[in-house]
Amino acid sequence: MLKKIILFLILLISFASCKNVAKAKIEINGNVYTVEIANTQEKRSKGLMFRKSLPADSGMLFVFSYEDYRYFYMKNTLIPLDIAFFDSQLKIVSIKQMEPLDETTVPSDKKAMYALEMNKNFFNKEGIKVGDQAKLLTSIKYFP
Repeated sequence: MLKKIILFLILLISFASCKNVAKAKIEINGNVYTVEIANTQEKRSKGLMFRKSLPADSGMLFVFSYEDYRYFYMKNTLIPLDIAFFDSQLKIVSIKQMEPLDETTVPSDKKAMYALEMNKNFFNKEGIKVGDQAKLLTSIKYFP
């Protein structure tokens, strides 16, 4: 009986420690990428902080409720990143590079409703540029 209780507690702790990470598929120039979704204030604030690596062709899509000039920085972010800003129609309005732990603000060049962080040089390697159109293949909700 004690073994069953211990096993149950181990399983309970394991399930409690699993993070429920929402993911979505985004298509850009005919290629599909699976990305994490940051659609709550808590997720947007944390972003990719404290991670030591990011798998190739994956990233984080930040979702906002309206278009506006967006500002990002790399506080507690250990990996070099590219960021693409998208308008409400998912057209890329700017692409920037960001260095680890750099707290200099990186602004969008135009109003944006989405921002996609990927590993550094991702957009250049994939031939993705300002003006390219993306398509969300997964329904995404915004939560304040």
